Amino acid sequence: MNVCKMTAESNPNLSRQPTSNPGSKALGNLSAMNALDATFEKRFAACPVTDTSGNIVRRRDLTAFSITESVYSKGLVLSKHCHSHAYLSFVLSGTYMEKYAERECVCGEGALRFLPPSELHENDYAAGARCLLVKIEPSALDRLGEHSPVLSSPGEVAGLASSWLANRLYREFTAEDDIAPLAMEGVLLEILAESARAIGEGSAAHAPAWLRRVREALEDTYLQAPSLADLAAIAGVHPVHLSREFRKHYQSTIGEFIRKRRIEHACKLLATSETALSEIALACGFSDQSHFCAMFKGHTGLTPAKFRDLAVRV
Repeated sequence: MNVCKMTAESNPNLSRQPTSNPGSKALGNLSAMNALDATFEKRFAACPVTDTSGNIVRRRDLTAFSITESVYSKGLVLSKHCHSHAYLSFVLSGTYMEKYAERECVCGEGALRFLPPSELHENDYAAGARCLLVKIEPSALDRLGEHSPVLSSPGEVAGLASSWLANRLYREFTAEDDIAPLAMEGVLLEILAESARAIGEGSAAHAPAWLRRVREALEDTYLQAPSLADLAAIAGVHPVHLSREFRKHYQSTIGEFIRKRRIEHACKLLATSETALSEIALACGFSDQSHFCAMFKGHTGLTPAKFRDLAVRV
């Protein structure tokens, strides 16, 4: 089994330096380096390089991508591991927890995330989930690197464009015509470009833990719109400080963030259901259909009816 392993032979920073003093000093240096080797081996020996888990429902292979729809059973826990390739994960239903060295995130329905190669992580599918996973060949990332920042850290690919593209990818994935492979490759390249923008923007990756707790709370409650006082209590900071830091790290006010999430949720309902616009408006927290239509067009440039028509025809 291959494992993530760092030794003096594979890392020049750990290479043994020659010594001009033989005897005990040389033995001491050797012992010290052996101790370092043992430390790294112990740390990474339990972190195998694995393929993805879950029960594969469907799979399609492209030149630079391999796409699978996988189901993860309720209660499944994957201990610390890493993958040799980068992955995109789009949650079709359910939810799961992904943990990294210093943080963790809840990946709910509709979430789109990027995971770079060799990133150590753990997964907890307490509630079960169904995901669309995209295995990315290095050649695709190399092509992207010629035009965009290099994707080197895990993160959420947020935004209306990404949400639209991810849903479009799944529709092409389920299509049976001979144009689907070409369409999927084009959509995936667009998603990677959006990923580079979303993950590379601002200082979201360096947000303090209390601010990440607030954002996670918003991801769970954006349809109910919690008060600023409630969010500040979660963070343990003053509301003014919360508002300032949220905008600094996420380039959006809390109100704008909630509104964008509601529009993204509406996009999904429009694309995947025949629910009436008035019902979608209320389900997404808008006061009425007129307000919903105005806000939707302001964010997407399309009316809800036009968006639904295009989504059905894609």
